[in-house]
Amino acid sequence: MALYEFDGKRPSVPTDSFVHPAAVLIGDVRLGHECLIAPGVSIRAEFGPAEIGNRSNIQDNSTIHVNPDMRVIIEDNVVIAHGVILHDVHIKARCVIGMGAILMFNVVCAEDVIVAAGSLVPKGLQIPAGKIVSGNPAEIIRDVSEKQKLMAREGVDAYCDLCRKYLATMKLVG
Repeated sequence: MALYEFDGKRPSVPTDSFVHPAAVLIGDVRLGHECLIAPGVSIRAEFGPAEIGNRSNIQDNSTIHVNPDMRVIIEDNVVIAHGVILHDVHIKARCVIGMGAILMFNVVCAEDVIVAAGSLVPKGLQIPAGKIVSGNPAEIIRDVSEKQKLMAREGVDAYCDLCRKYLATMKLVG
């Protein structure tokens, strides 16, 4: 894994979390337990912390960046899908951020929020708990159903299983 110290701050990765060798973590990045960081992920925390909670996953080619005097907080049991961009955001527990979504500065997703794939969430939007947002610019479109909450939990569980399998079985063969 490519972990880089920057200005005296270095990433913290527990032994039960997996960071793919093709991911890059720079500076004050703090992973919780059972996290999976997939290939192509870039987390740059040169100017402020990026905190990723227990059992959360950041999927392929997602980018997280922190501006000076800001932070990124991703709480427990969060799914960040492929190709997501996050900048100075707070994503609370059990959220799902869909593929290709962009969340601009100071967005807050309360618990159990779903951001639809391809959405552009504008600067400063505060998304209430249990809502789905979609579009460009993203707007609240409806409540998250119980079935969608279950699917989110199953997604977190699947990525935690994948984390354990990567830790146990992945090896470079060429």
